Amino acid sequence: MQTNFADAIINITVTGPLVRLDLGTVLSQSKDGKQELVATPTQQLVMPLDGFLRAFGMQKTVVEKLIADGVIKAQPAPAPAAA
Repeated sequence: MQTNFADAIINITVTGPLVRLDLGTVLSQSKDGKQELVATPTQQLVMPLDGFLRAFGMQKTVVEKLIADGVIKAQPAPAPAAA
């Protein structure tokens, strides 16, 4: 099995029955005397929609366990984007 590393999912695109997750690394760069984080795409994961939904369910279960164990704190849901 190959291991790949990514700091973040940079973008998610759904095209028909496929979900494309653009993964990347995040680096700190200095610009105009200020530090800013810059995400650089490094690889893409392509999954069928049903596989993506199963993976999402697994991630949700792990997050709920981490919250229950006190490893992380629950975050409020982000406000919906303006239409």
